Amino acid sequence: MITHVVFDFDGTLADSKEAAVRLYNEVAGKSGYGLLTADNLETMRNLSVLERCRQLGVPPYKLPWLMVQITRRFRQAMQSIEFNEGIPELLQELRGRGLRLMILSSNDEGNIRAFLKRHSAEEWVEDVYCSSSIFGKARLLRALMKRAGLNPDQLVYVGDEHRDVEACKEVGVKVIAVRWGVDADARLRQAGPNHIADRPAEIVECVSRWSTAP
Repeated sequence: MITHVVFDFDGTLADSKEAAVRLYNEVAGKSGYGLLTADNLETMRNLSVLERCRQLGVPPYKLPWLMVQITRRFRQAMQSIEFNEGIPELLQELRGRGLRLMILSSNDEGNIRAFLKRHSAEEWVEDVYCSSSIFGKARLLRALMKRAGLNPDQLVYVGDEHRDVEACKEVGVKVIAVRWGVDADARLRQAGPNHIADRPAEIVECVSRWSTAP
């Protein structure tokens, strides 16, 4: 039986895509890396993280440093970032059905908790798990399940990237990919999630259906 729903944060819950592009460009511009523009953004949405690095001239070994720099800048940006449309209603609906909600993200825990506090949403989310590694979600999911005493069939993960789906498949967790986030539809389909959602209400429908399935 499904008891927990675990959400990615950036792009899935929070409408932070524009802020992420702006903050990346701030750091990249000072470091001599390629910039994200209106002309190349859609192309980037169809590429893996390493393919994006090649396109932008970012050495893969610089990714951890780049993530730290962007995450630090997010602290100020959080003041203007909002939930994606329909997300507050989704979280309240899931909580009303007795489900326990968590966030798993490569953003900073302090940033996320500040965002939740500003939106009076702290009570909706039971816990926040973070890692600065963008390739470590399978490990983080295992740690989350161990800490919460959960089996893979007790939770559903909701994310917006190919790597989210890969991580869930690795640990045997059902995964819903959302179309309003970072990766393009074709890339999400390539990953093969259990469901691709066009709107937040579909997440409630999926969780309800999977919870009652024999």
